[in-house]
Amino acid sequence: MGKSLTFQQTITMKKYIPYIIIGVMSLLWLQQCSKSKSRDTSNIEAMNYTIRYYENALGTVTASKKTLQAVNTKQALALLGKNKELEKLTKEFTKVRSIVHYETVTQIDTIKVLFEKPVRIYDFVRVGRVKEKHYSFMYEVDTFGFTLDSLQIPNEVTVITGTKRKWFLGKQTLVTDVTNSNPYITVTDIKATEVVIPEPWYKKWYVWLATGFVAGAAISN
Repeated sequence: MGKSLTFQQTITMKKYIPYIIIGVMSLLWLQQCSKSKSRDTSNIEAMNYTIRYYENALGTVTASKKTLQAVNTKQALALLGKNKELEKLTKEFTKVRSIVHYETVTQIDTIKVLFEKPVRIYDFVRVGRVKEKHYSFMYEVDTFGFTLDSLQIPNEVTVITGTKRKWFLGKQTLVTDVTNSNPYITVTDIKATEVVIPEPWYKKWYVWLATGFVAGAAISN
C-alpha cells in the first residue's frame, strides 16, 4: 500500500514539471519586459533632456547629457537620427558597443597681429569676410598689421567603440575610432578604457532556467 502511494505521488508530482518550466519561462519573460519598459522610459527622458553645462572638479566646463540605450546597432542608429555617414562608420565593426556623436564650434572673438615693421609704402585698409564650410572669419588689414574677428571652426565628432577583425575568422580586437567631420582637425592621441560591469549571478537568465530544471528533477525523483 505504501509503495502504491509513493508511486502515485511520483506520478502526481511529475504532472507539475511542465507548470514549473512554464513558470520559470514566464519569470524570464517578465524580467525582459521590465528591462525593455525601463529602457524605453530612459530613452524618452534622454531625448527630452537638453544638454547641460557645469563646472567640474578641474575648474573647466563639462557638457553633459543623458545616454540613450539600444539593444543593437540598428536601433542605436535610429535613436541617434540615422544617417549614411554614421552607418558607414559602424559597418567597419563586427560588433558596436557604444556610439557617441557630438558637435563643437571653436570660437575666437579677436586675433590681432602687429607687423614687426609697418608697411610704409602707402597707407591702406582692407576689410572683408571669409565664409567656408569648415571655417569662417572677418578680417581687417592695414599698414600696422591685421586682425581676425569672429573666427569660427565647426566640427562634428563621432566616437565608436567596438570589436573589429581583419578577416571573417580573425581575432576580434576592441578598438575606439574617433572621426572628425572637419578635415582641418587632427586627432593626435586616443586613450580609451572600457569598464566592464559584471551582471549579478541571480539576474542571469540561465541561472533561472537551471533552477527550474533542478526543481523539476527534484520533484520527478
